[in-house]
Amino acid sequence: MRYLEVFAVAALFAFTGPAQANATSNSPIKDGLGAYFLAPHPGGFFGPSDPSPPEANYRTAAMMKMAAPTNQWYSSLMFERWSYPLFATPVSYRAGPNGFEVGVPTPTVSQAKSGYKEVIWPHRAELTINPTAFKPVDARLAGHGDWNVKVEMANGSDKFDATILHGSPFSYYKITRGDVRLRFDSDAVIAEHGVPSGVASFVVDGHPYAVFGPSGCSFTWVSPREMILHLPADSGYFSVAALPNDSMQTIKLFKQHAYAFVTNTRAEWTYDAKTSRVITHFVVTTHAMQGGETTPILGLYPHQWFDQSIPGLLPDVFPSVRGTIKLLAADEFTTQMTYHGIIPFWPKLPAAVGGSRVDSLLGGDVAKMYGAFGVQGPGTYWIGKGLGRAAQLMDIAAVQGKAGEAQKLENMLTQHMEDFFSGKNSSTYFVVDRSIGTTIGYPQEYGSVSHMNDHHFHYGYWINAAAQVALRDPTWAAKDHWGGMVDQLVHDIATDRRGLKRDPYLRNFDPYEGHSWASGDEMMNDGNNQESSSEAINAWAGLIFWGAATGDDKLRNLGIYLYTTEVQAVDDYWFDIHHIVFAPNYNRVLAAQVFGDKYAYNTWWTQNPREVQGINLLPITPASTYLGRDPKYIRLFFDGLKKEEAQYASSGMSDGTPSDIWQDVFAEYKALAFPKVARGDWKSQGSSESGDSRTHAYYWIKSLQYMGEPDFGVTADTPLYAVFKKSDGAETYLAFNPSDSSIPVKYSDGAKLVATRHALTSMVVSAPGATPKISESKLN
Repeated sequence: MRYLEVFAVAALFAFTGPAQANATSNSPIKDGLGAYFLAPHPGGFFGPSDPSPPEANYRTAAMMKMAAPTNQWYSSLMFERWSYPLFATPVSYRAGPNGFEVGVPTPTVSQAKSGYKEVIWPHRAELTINPTAFKPVDARLAGHGDWNVKVEMANGSDKFDATILHGSPFSYYKITRGDVRLRFDSDAVIAEHGVPSGVASFVVDGHPYAVFGPSGCSFTWVSPREMILHLPADSGYFSVAALPNDSMQTIKLFKQHAYAFVTNTRAEWTYDAKTSRVITHFVVTTHAMQGGETTPILGLYPHQWFDQSIPGLLPDVFPSVRGTIKLLAADEFTTQMTYHGIIPFWPKLPAAVGGSRVDSLLGGDVAKMYGAFGVQGPGTYWIGKGLGRAAQLMDIAAVQGKAGEAQKLENMLTQHMEDFFSGKNSSTYFVVDRSIGTTIGYPQEYGSVSHMNDHHFHYGYWINAAAQVALRDPTWAAKDHWGGMVDQLVHDIATDRRGLKRDPYLRNFDPYEGHSWASGDEMMNDGNNQESSSEAINAWAGLIFWGAATGDDKLRNLGIYLYTTEVQAVDDYWFDIHHIVFAPNYNRVLAAQVFGDKYAYNTWWTQNPREVQGINLLPITPASTYLGRDPKYIRLFFDGLKKEEAQYASSGMSDGTPSDIWQDVFAEYKALAFPKVARGDWKSQGSSESGDSRTHAYYWIKSLQYMGEPDFGVTADTPLYAVFKKSDGAETYLAFNPSDSSIPVKYSDGAKLVATRHALTSMVVSAPGATPKISESKLN
């Protein structure tokens, strides 16, 4: 989540919580050759004191013993007395002073003069539920699973709890004493005939609902806008469901499952290297409040049901901001997704097909790197961008045989990382904050400390750069050297254990929606959000490479799960390549921003279409090949960009950026499907994105001309692989082997090679039956 530039500057001065320790007690804590602190320094980079993270005080005592789950769809529960809207989708909720609000969002489309457009499904309190015997004083996070949340609204020993979860039309409630009141924001149309006992059914604002009470309960309609649910003294529970329709058949079906209260949810995944598949098993734990039924009704998002075999899907569905939610009466289901492989670097580009030009560009770009760090900001994001640029240049220099240039770039990388990691610099350093459970870098950028924003964006660049250094110099990456500090960043964004005090489980990643969220505190009426999906995927690629470089197969496989899942979600919710999510009247080729309640063609800092569309492409690295999965979409992308540029130019809204801004990124993206055309688009003297370089852009485009476009029809039985295919049928098979021994690699089309230890092995087959040409590339 990047705020407007004015806000970003203001955020650097923000101080939102007390320091955890005074200056005399804030001694560095060693981690290998590096060190971190337990509190920010009193003398900040831009002011008298660096900020602390926000205080997540609205948690129950049990939740205070664990790290605060920031950057989730429900995180606002922890930071203020009452929450912001919680978009469980297809139903939205809000814990407020008047009670617990429930609504089924409906869409609206907005468009401004400049061409900014969004489709928003805002929260509306169609019904509000509150106890009659007591008035809660606040709402607190009382528990959560991977996609369910428990909200506690209490006053002393009196408690009113709500459990909500992604995808489900149900919400579940418990109360310690008394009855509950339901108020409606318009006159309810009450179903009076054929409704089963213990059920009240009604339609509010065109949306049908049902309330399912325990045996012995009764309902009193005070007015068309108010109903009282009378609960037996020993049965303080009920559930509420939004219904796909108001038929008696649906009401009776929902009643069968209404008392299977969800108590926990888990997304358990495995990576099958032999088939290159990620299998995710979604499991729900329930408790039968009455009767013997323990099966809930779930809702599946498009990325979970599209191109999947899910038995038992119900015929009724819900429309939503994420597309059609399909219902399933089950306590588990499984998805399978293909991991198409990534590699940390590409092979040498021969002199005759562009290698000589790469060599000539390299010297100038290496020289420019010395002054490229921190030009746009001194914190972990902009330094990270510099690290990413230098790492890509280092790899190119190494495979092209320019050892001296590669060493210069490696020295730059280690110098800038160690500047933060060492704990010796008063303005650039890391803090492990134990009150909220996080590792934070100073100085902050874009609210990375005061709002806990964007950690995966920032640290993804660092982890990738560290992985590239580790492949050249394993000693540098050892835990007793600098690897321990890199691991601090890894753990911050990707701890794979639940319930720890140190960091929350998968801080940024939403296991059910299948993508990341960027806002740490989620204190917005639109819910949480993420803009640059490509920077999120860059972070997960970093985990894959760091795990591979350090021999941590568990971390590598976690990265593969996150990478593969988010790629699928991005294809649906950012690019809509299957045409199953965007509203017909949206008329845009992508959603540059995805929120809890909307998707928008916009950025936090500009409405320039080149940046609006480009922010979901960068950084371009060997892990970016997923962007080429649909060549038809790439055509659509550029057709849409051309139209938006014309509209933007005619609006008079230009912000003074170069007319060819990020032309290198766009050419590299186009090269994934049309490399020859892309070469004509790229201008060596044109605009260059701050995380890219002329050398990298030219090398990327010419490599794709030489190898062909990514071939997503072929997989391999090793984690680090890629396959490219030319129009004449020639195939290039790549496999990177970080281990100490050679390994055999088999591809799904029958091709085989032996991957050399500590090297990228390339096998080119010019035609079926032709003798393969095998070569190797190394970083040192």
